[in-house]
Amino acid sequence: MRIGILASASAAIAVAVTLFDATPADAATQRRVVRKAQSTTVVKPRTLQRHVKKQHVTKLKVEKKTLKVEKKIITKTPLVGTGSAAAFAKKGGPQLKFKGLPITPAVASTSLRAGRLGLPQNLKPKFTLAKAPKAQFQHRMAPFVQRHWKKAFFWVAVAGIGYLTIPEFYYERFLGYVSVDDPDYEGCINLLSLAALEEEEEIVRVRRPMPTNAVYRYSATVAPEPVSSGPSCAFEPFIERNWSRPFVWVQIPKIGNVTVPEESYDRFYGFVAAAPPNYSAACAVLVEAAAADTVATTSFDFQRPEFR
Repeated sequence: MRIGILASASAAIAVAVTLFDATPADAATQRRVVRKAQSTTVVKPRTLQRHVKKQHVTKLKVEKKTLKVEKKIITKTPLVGTGSAAAFAKKGGPQLKFKGLPITPAVASTSLRAGRLGLPQNLKPKFTLAKAPKAQFQHRMAPFVQRHWKKAFFWVAVAGIGYLTIPEFYYERFLGYVSVDDPDYEGCINLLSLAALEEEEEIVRVRRPMPTNAVYRYSATVAPEPVSSGPSCAFEPFIERNWSRPFVWVQIPKIGNVTVPEESYDRFYGFVAAAPPNYSAACAVLVEAAAADTVATTSFDFQRPEFR
């Protein structure tokens, strides 16, 4: 009996000793795991910080390099509208020599006509056109050479013509016509003619009734159709208009007696006599003629051989 008790006690002591010895080992293992986890936790932020710092430095270098490239481009490539003829060299066009441009003598304004301005000293055009328009456009653009406008305007240099003045209100639209590879000079002329007509509306004009012995050069048979929406050219400013140059009488149903300058009649007739009549285009011809009629004339306008 005693021997059994002693054997049980010995077994219990042995188990206790085993448990006692195992606990420090487990604790040591846990400490190593904790240290490893802690060291991993500490090392990762350092590695990430170095990585982020490296990316930031690389980004700064790239941005700095990009800024240098952009600065280089800006300093060597003139912007459109700065007045530099070098901007057209990129398109393969000729350089515009400002000293070789025609200059129109200054002419004073009158109560019914806009004058011609003298060129300001050290003039820097807001825009340049190094490629000269065709001859037919040069003649039609002449009324806007050094033209005096009542409101703010800009100077534009055009090869073969000289210096145009463009009302500030119309400049953006003008730029849209000319700042392309194939400038729309027809649109430019229509735009500036409209500007001249709008400025003219501030002047009260006296109508000239048709003389009893006068005859119509042409009588239209179809009346213009009413325009339901949008802007349209109106014949009202040209009813019994007294032009400063020879003109003829044309009768248009529902409009009245319209006067047409002799030099513009062929173009006007081509539109009104069409089938159907193109009254909008015919009216635009008169608007363009009015722009030339309301500016002081000089020998530059119509006597230069290239304008004939």
